[in-house]
Amino acid sequence: MNDLHPLHHHHDAQPGPTPEGVDRMRARLNEHIAASDAEPEAARSKAVASTRRHRIRPAWGLAFAGAATAAALAATLVAGELNDAPATNGPAHVTTSPGDSARTVLLTAAEHAETRPTGRYWHVVTTYVRPGASVDAQWMTLDGQYWTAYRNPKPGPGEKGSELLKEKKGVPLMGTVLGLNPPLSALQKLPTDPKALRALAVRNVAKPDMPYSLVEVLIGLLTDQPAPPKVRAAAFRALADVPGVRLLGPATDPRGRKGKALVHLASTPAGGQVKTQLIIDTRTSQVLATTISGSKMVRDRTGAMKRMSAPPSTRLYLAAGWTDESPRIP
Repeated sequence: MNDLHPLHHHHDAQPGPTPEGVDRMRARLNEHIAASDAEPEAARSKAVASTRRHRIRPAWGLAFAGAATAAALAATLVAGELNDAPATNGPAHVTTSPGDSARTVLLTAAEHAETRPTGRYWHVVTTYVRPGASVDAQWMTLDGQYWTAYRNPKPGPGEKGSELLKEKKGVPLMGTVLGLNPPLSALQKLPTDPKALRALAVRNVAKPDMPYSLVEVLIGLLTDQPAPPKVRAAAFRALADVPGVRLLGPATDPRGRKGKALVHLASTPAGGQVKTQLIIDTRTSQVLATTISGSKMVRDRTGAMKRMSAPPSTRLYLAAGWTDESPRIP
């Protein structure tokens, strides 16, 4: 089993208009991986440029970063240990807060989540913390209509700076508490009791074909998936009872927005680790940022086992919720 397998699924998409763009991105990524041993720094720069220019359709669910980013993480692993310090491209200005706990933060967010308004479209706007990152937006309706849009601050020669597309293939949900790609109507009928929601998620993540963890599918309901307000509230409350979710303290994201930072560190069967950090605005229940990093155990040239860590990837949520505003370029 690949120790960074959860990272590949957790980082499984950025929007893009055509399958041809995906093919070009994959070709460039393969070139990057092949060249990484001989020219690691040049290859890394090439991978960053490729992921910025060639875009992939978003996978609604645990879509925290691009597939190319995840593969580049695996290809450019650097030695180091995971710890609880905020990532350099993630949560900033984290300070301790002895009076709070992760449970308190999540239950407060739940109270605000269940009173959020609904609308015609489920709408998410995201970007990444890296130079030249595009701003990506998605809209969907419960009858399966689906739009993607992007704004690229630094388009290359012959590339569009922005685009709005209505997709023809419907909404890919990927991993949810119900399993892989359930019907949209099923998300609207999820339990609003946190214990029942967690029990449902536990049963489904245990299935052999389900590569997602309990924490991942609950976070999916808080960020990308079109869940009703009371279901989102239940997801916050269910996450509050998951062992290992801890509070880092007050934090400011790279755009200056203030919230509370939490962290969860999970182990993989082969000794690897996946660390997830969140910044949550408890006043609105908005997840402001997610930072994913990971590590795997590898043998060095002497045969000794060492932990190799992937650089973190941070996704900023500029908007996530229901709206009546029509699709447009962000």
